[in-house]
Amino acid sequence: MDKSEKEKMITGELFNVYDPELIAERGVARQQVETLNALGEQNPEKSQQLVKQLFGATGAQVEVHATFRCDYGYNI
Repeated sequence: MDKSEKEKMITGELFNVYDPELIAERGVARQQVETLNALGEQNPEKSQQLVKQLFGATGAQVEVHATFRCDYGYNI
């Protein structure tokens, strides 16, 4: 079975950045990052919630501050 472009990316292989699945996932992540960065220091609880949503899971003491950038939110 052939690997998906996402599987190739995660395992460090060459992949097609224009794969529809990856384009969609980047779009979602970039919206979340934009919202996170717009919050700045105004709402730490909401910022923490967005970070957990973006990363999927975090430790208890993770802090991410504006200006943050990432492509997908996972594999960080």
